[in-house]
Amino acid sequence: MSMPPRRPRPKRTQRSHARALGLQALCLFDSLGERFNEQLESFLHDSQVYADLGFARSPGVNNLCFARDLAREAWQSRDRYDQLLRQAVTDWSLSRMPPVDRNILRLGLHELLAHPDTPPEVVINEAVELAREFGSEDSPAFVNGVLDRIRKELGIGESAE
Repeated sequence: MSMPPRRPRPKRTQRSHARALGLQALCLFDSLGERFNEQLESFLHDSQVYADLGFARSPGVNNLCFARDLAREAWQSRDRYDQLLRQAVTDWSLSRMPPVDRNILRLGLHELLAHPDTPPEVVINEAVELAREFGSEDSPAFVNGVLDRIRKELGIGESAE
């Protein structure tokens, strides 16, 4: 059972498919807690989930591993990521933040911090695309602003001069 997109699906790369699948799984972790860990593998291999997300075929082994990593590790590191979010978004409590936005931000933070091989601009752009597809009208600008602020505060992607 996955969240249906709110807007038409853009053409995605296989890696983007993995991020969308990882977001869906992370939202289920957020909703169900640790007990979702037992269901994660079946969720990641569910053809109905793929159909709901508009996948023409299975994401493939490498991208399934990437989706699993994003969801599981972002969930396990949520306390750290939530602290970064609290510092960056002082006008909002995390509990008031729409769950989709909160989880897109957690996913983006995980990729920024744990996958330095992916350029920060790509991570932020992918998060904005997820927000555009699954979030509210205001979600893309919100996600972009928050992730870019944290990226700058942490000095991610800044070249040494």
